[in-house]
Amino acid sequence: MGALGVLAGLALLVTLKTGPIAGPLQTQQGIPLATAAELPGATCEEWVVLVKLSPRGWFSHNVAGTLCWTGDLDGKTLAVTVSGAGYGSVYWDFPYQPDIYSFARAALNRQLATFNFDRLGIGRSDRPFGMLLGVDNQAYVLAQIIEALKGKHRFGAIVTLGHSFGSTISLAHALNYPQHVDGLVLTGFVHNSNPDFSLAMRDGVDLAAFKGPFAGVLVDPTYIISKANSRSRIFYTPDNTDPLVIEIDELNRQTTTIGEVVSMPTYFKDQSKQLTIPVFTLVGENDFVVCGGKVHCTDHDAIIAWEGQFFPPAACHEMSVLDDTNHNANLHLNAPASFQLMLDWIERRVGIRGPPTHAC
Repeated sequence: MGALGVLAGLALLVTLKTGPIAGPLQTQQGIPLATAAELPGATCEEWVVLVKLSPRGWFSHNVAGTLCWTGDLDGKTLAVTVSGAGYGSVYWDFPYQPDIYSFARAALNRQLATFNFDRLGIGRSDRPFGMLLGVDNQAYVLAQIIEALKGKHRFGAIVTLGHSFGSTISLAHALNYPQHVDGLVLTGFVHNSNPDFSLAMRDGVDLAAFKGPFAGVLVDPTYIISKANSRSRIFYTPDNTDPLVIEIDELNRQTTTIGEVVSMPTYFKDQSKQLTIPVFTLVGENDFVVCGGKVHCTDHDAIIAWEGQFFPPAACHEMSVLDDTNHNANLHLNAPASFQLMLDWIERRVGIRGPPTHAC
């Protein structure tokens, strides 16, 4: 590529880079919303971390997140939550009936500290050119976030929790930066993909620059968004879901990028066999995204055996399969029980303060 081509490419990247596109949380019918920052006794810091997409990246981007804790922060275990495609920080701190659906609140009540953030490309964070965003880039961003947090505060331990695409990011981060984390929680993720979901995704998204809540504001044509009212049939088990949860989810839906979609299958192979930290997997038996085709999660013993082959003894891998639960486990009626499973595992394998209480 000649000099003019390089300059044209740089001009395109600068043109398509967008800053935060975020307003207040959306609700309806006058339903009150509340985040973890409003939990009585919680202290929260708003963070903006300057990051790059790669060690030699030319451009810097802002990632926005919230660090919360109760009591004394020094020495607490930090839970860093990573959302999936099409979801911002709202997934891990769902603001409708937060005592039921907010993992962040549940974690604060168990004396963990939490850092919940909008990934690059979402919410209050910058939106780089979408083809540059992928699993490995987002994992490098996560590494920079954790380094920034550790540079200001002293944590007893750090555990990352991912959902869906956020699980692949957390997995990639744990493999490449094992010094950062003491435990890994994977939700909405197994080493499988449902071919029916691939078809549903192909037909169920719009270009965000032209349709949906960001049309006319987001100019990058490589960002996509789920079509309105499409999430209920893909991500939820109706009999185990409050319809208002789905409505508020729809009102606050976010984007993903073509680069992220292309990179999603990258860590569905056996890279996880190289992990050296404890791992907990939580999946719904009806998960339409990762259950189907070769693997059916309704047979709990079979999916636990299937998934176990992808982790080494050093990972002390444990897994729970949730009854009557689809992809968005945090947003089903049994969310409090799901949170307890994750938090019990963190307390046992990582510890609330200091070293784990039980060996593998």
